[in-house]
Amino acid sequence: MEQHTSFNFSAPYYTLNELTSKTTDVWISCPGYGQLAKYFIRRFDVFDPEKHFVIALQGLSKFYLPDQKNVGASWMTKEGRETDMHNQKAYFDSVIQEAFKEQSFESYKVHLMGFSQGVSMISRMAAHFKIDFETMILWAGGFPPELNRDDFSHLGNDAKLKVVLGLNDEFYALDKNYQPEVDRMEDAIGIKPEIISFEGKHEVLREVLHQLI
Repeated sequence: MEQHTSFNFSAPYYTLNELTSKTTDVWISCPGYGQLAKYFIRRFDVFDPEKHFVIALQGLSKFYLPDQKNVGASWMTKEGRETDMHNQKAYFDSVIQEAFKEQSFESYKVHLMGFSQGVSMISRMAAHFKIDFETMILWAGGFPPELNRDDFSHLGNDAKLKVVLGLNDEFYALDKNYQPEVDRMEDAIGIKPEIISFEGKHEVLREVLHQLI
């Protein structure tokens, strides 16, 4: 019989730039399957460091990549999904409280970005914590099927949704298997997305990220 217990758990998150009186924009990002946040966050170095403060979250499960040397992380699998989502929500809440202390992170322009498996993570966090984001960037990943318009009823009129996909993505193609994901995003979030395509694969390129500011 399966049993569950609760205990204290320590997990890393990474930041780029300093949160100061000059900060105007806050980015919360979720990398994809097999990616570590400490490497993923480097892509945001194209932003103005005085104005942009970046947080990169990381999947709570780590594993060895196929080369058996490098390590990757994963947000969840089909096994124990509800437990994983519960732990992720607690992790996100703890990161926000620690990173912003007594400040409200929504006093800044908040941008959410998820790549690949991180798309579902950042979408669930936006819905669960009722984040009134300025921009949400969903980059080549599947949208959670359980989310609907009620989950995003808190959004202001100025919220923007951007969907990014490489023209040579190994997993998705807009004219084949990705349009249903885009339709679900629009239907659930209630915002017509801006579709951005680029010459590239299943990857986050600095020059494309910079164009999204």
